[in-house]
Amino acid sequence: MNLDLLHVVLLVTSIISLGISAILFTYAKKVIAPMLAASEESAEMFTRINSYSEHLKSVYELPTFYGDDTLASLLEHTKELFAFLQRYEDIYSFTQPNLLEALEKIDDEYYQEEAQEKEE
Repeated sequence: MNLDLLHVVLLVTSIISLGISAILFTYAKKVIAPMLAASEESAEMFTRINSYSEHLKSVYELPTFYGDDTLASLLEHTKELFAFLQRYEDIYSFTQPNLLEALEKIDDEYYQEEAQEKEE
């Protein structure tokens, strides 16, 4: 009789434990999902602003627009916005930890190509 009671207690304890684990897993999934989505969105935003900044810089350096005050101030504003967003690096690097290194590599390649074009 004692053995049967022990089995029942273990079975009930196991069921309760599985139920609590399922509830905690569901809760964790609901909490983490929005954070991951926000991280992905902010990484996309960062990438797009960086791309926009590079495009604006390339337009500014064209002979037609070189020295234009409006484009110069727009370029400066873009740089300030980019610097502001870099404060939130931990948020967007949550899902893409090497994003900044990749962007820096792209920037370096871009500047090297520009330097080569100017030399020619």
